[in-house]
Amino acid sequence: MSRAIEYQRFGGPEVLEEVERPTQAPGDGEVRIVVRAAGLNPLDFKTFEGDLRPVERLQRLIHPRRWFEDASSRFPRGVARDFAGVIDAVGTNVTDLAVGDAVLGTLRSAPGQADTRGALTTELVAPAEDVVKKPVSLSFTQAACLGVASQTACGAFRQLNLHEGDVTVISAAAGGVGSIAAQLAVSRGATVIGIASARNTEYLRSLDTIPVTYGENLTSRVREAAPSPITKLLDCYGGTYVQLGRDLGLTGRSIGTLVPSPTAILRGAQFTGSRHSNGRIDLEEVAQLVAADVIKVEIARTYPYTLEQVRAAYTELAKGHVRGKLVVDLS
Repeated sequence: MSRAIEYQRFGGPEVLEEVERPTQAPGDGEVRIVVRAAGLNPLDFKTFEGDLRPVERLQRLIHPRRWFEDASSRFPRGVARDFAGVIDAVGTNVTDLAVGDAVLGTLRSAPGQADTRGALTTELVAPAEDVVKKPVSLSFTQAACLGVASQTACGAFRQLNLHEGDVTVISAAAGGVGSIAAQLAVSRGATVIGIASARNTEYLRSLDTIPVTYGENLTSRVREAAPSPITKLLDCYGGTYVQLGRDLGLTGRSIGTLVPSPTAILRGAQFTGSRHSNGRIDLEEVAQLVAADVIKVEIARTYPYTLEQVRAAYTELAKGHVRGKLVVDLS
């Protein structure tokens, strides 16, 4: 038997429960992983709180043939997407992974379908195509931070056609996705202006990013900080940052947002992120950059795997302003 965190209804962290599940054998093209650590993302609590139901309804309209039932009825649902662990069983037609391999990955949903799986479980069956080998120099807690952030940042920059010489503004640059995106952009030869709170100023400087605090007169302060004309903006937060891009003179094709909203789309911004990712290729690229110490992973806090501590972790994450990542340790 395995243990897992799941929920049967939408709500706050109090809806999360721990359950036992029968051990599952991996199928064709799948591997079974003993999970050592799971990384948490804001997407997790937005999902179990029900904030993404409007997005799911939109996906249902876009992909009606691939949506077989109303997403809100698809319970129980698991929690979290990012994981790291050790393979203990391999299904048929898996040739590049073996029992005993230390791996990392992220659970990816098919377009137009709600995913009932979750990475907060002691055992996880996942498609081999969503899993990569963990570089030896990475800890399991570091590796568990990379899935969503890596694929989101790589996908966004692919869609924005980021290249050497770009001057790129990133909102929420000290967060889990923003900090990876900022370092990835720098590694590709771009200059990054990171927007965050005043307490993260020195942290952003340590990432070779030009820090600008959010607040009044942001447009003029970003312009003053830029060493040359701004060419791209990646919004990792939402709110008014798409308009900031417009105010800075950017066109919609040069503005990407990770937060879908009618206002952002009407203003011409591209809704981007993991939907434009190359999956394991992007994850492997970032994992190797972390192993080479080109990208640093900031872990704000590690929680032990108990129901009480998982609820506490999501309570902290929902408050916002977490620098880097929160991780649950299942070892």
